[in-house]
Amino acid sequence: MQRQQQIEELKTLMDLVARNTTALADSVMAIDVSEYYDPEQFEREKIELFRNYPQFVGPSCMIPAPGDYFAFDDTGIPILVVRHSDGALRAFVNICSHRGAPLNECASGKAKKGRLFSCPYHGWTYDLDGALVGVPFGREGFDSIDRATLGLKPLQVEERDGMIFVMPNPDRRFDVDEILGGIGERLSGFGFQDHYYLGAKQVVTNFNWKLNMDTFHEYYHFEFLHPETIAKMAYSNLGTYHQYGRNHSMGSAVLEINELKTIPEAEWQPRKYSSYVNFIFPNTVIFVVEDHFQTWRVYPISPDRSVVYHSMFLPHEPANEAERGEYEQYFQMINDVAVAEDYTLVDKIHRGLNAGIERKVLVGRNEPGVQNMHRQLHALLGQPAAAGRGAGSGLT
Repeated sequence: MQRQQQIEELKTLMDLVARNTTALADSVMAIDVSEYYDPEQFEREKIELFRNYPQFVGPSCMIPAPGDYFAFDDTGIPILVVRHSDGALRAFVNICSHRGAPLNECASGKAKKGRLFSCPYHGWTYDLDGALVGVPFGREGFDSIDRATLGLKPLQVEERDGMIFVMPNPDRRFDVDEILGGIGERLSGFGFQDHYYLGAKQVVTNFNWKLNMDTFHEYYHFEFLHPETIAKMAYSNLGTYHQYGRNHSMGSAVLEINELKTIPEAEWQPRKYSSYVNFIFPNTVIFVVEDHFQTWRVYPISPDRSVVYHSMFLPHEPANEAERGEYEQYFQMINDVAVAEDYTLVDKIHRGLNAGIERKVLVGRNEPGVQNMHRQLHALLGQPAAAGRGAGSGLT
């Protein structure tokens, strides 16, 4: 999102403030409550959304240099993504050909000597192309194996617009441009290629993964759920909405946005007065604020459990331990607010949805992001349209 686009976004937000309204979908959406707990629905989602659909790994800056890697197994298939010496990425099923152990002991780090992965169980070693290059006691103990056939199983990985995607299923392929749907241009300029990866926090929640995702896609709840935190910084129930294939992006205004009326446009600092929630289907939100961005990736564990990975990316590596401590404290505060305010309430929502009472979950016209997420889920799973739904352009 280049400066002129950000300027236009600010003008749209100021207009919404003036008219006391927000981006609106065409109609109210009604979702059957069983979609949040039905075990058959859950199993279909695990396969079609998390095994057979490309997953957002993270921004390019998370795996910046040759030998750097990132690994995760939340899709049900252990995945290892590494930056090769040629600068491109490689991805593999993270299973040693010997006994099936993962090749890394940390979620992210550096390959040994910048070029090798060695299984922590028995030391079988692979290069950055996934080839098996070392077997301890191999001549005697494994004299009949064909090493050329025992390399790591490759996965399709693509890097575009500063974003990394991988296909968990080794038998499936994807078109990264189709997956992005044009949102890459919207996200350009936010530093996905060159920011510093501060780290990630893991939170396990005792409710369905879609309940987790629903909280990210609307500004309607700010005034009521976050009166002492977010509502003191940003307008409630006010935002822009833009559709990009299955993805979307929403802009939010800080309470001081009308200060811009007294400042020449050439001097506007867009990210000081706005923030952006960007949805990458099916389970990722990229939150862009004034001086950094965050990612929130949500994965299903069971129909009533999910896990969230909250990561933070800074414009530069902290200059010293004091600065690092300040960033870490802020990072923890954001995570604590989500746990104390959002997740605590969503846990109660989960109990209500599982109370055995047949009903519909209603999603308003002022919640086009929530509508889009469920509309895309229905389309990919081949489910009937939600009753009375319609997201339209999401524009007022």
